Amino acid sequence: MRRLMICIVLLAVGSTLILTGCSSGKSEKGGLDGLQDIQKIDQTENGEIIQTVSDADEINSFSKGLEVEQWKQAGKPKEDQDAESTYIFYRTDTVKLGEKQVAEKDMKEVARVTLYKEEPYVRLTYAGVEMAFEVPMEVYKRLNQ
Repeated sequence: MRRLMICIVLLAVGSTLILTGCSSGKSEKGGLDGLQDIQKIDQTENGEIIQTVSDADEINSFSKGLEVEQWKQAGKPKEDQDAESTYIFYRTDTVKLGEKQVAEKDMKEVARVTLYKEEPYVRLTYAGVEMAFEVPMEVYKRLNQ
């Protein structure tokens, strides 16, 4: 009976350490909460890429500069508003159990943030859901640079 209890305790402690170890490498990230591990951001205007950011520090700085916690959900932007530019966020798929890690996987689009010309509104498209937000003027100006 005593051996059984020791085995159960060791199994519980071991599985706790394994599961904790899986998440210990994650760092606290700012910016869009659901958009972790972004590897590339393209800025487009009229469908043409005008800027690409792929440096991890620059991506982290960009996402913190979005100040998402200050965004206010808004109704849909006016249909006659023109889009100024669009930021497209990319990352590679996570390697799943049983898959081999491929050195160069294609990046997949994770989200889009579309900026409008005249008012500080953005449209966020994430996981197939489209939402409109009013953003602080400082963020709007930063995104327009």
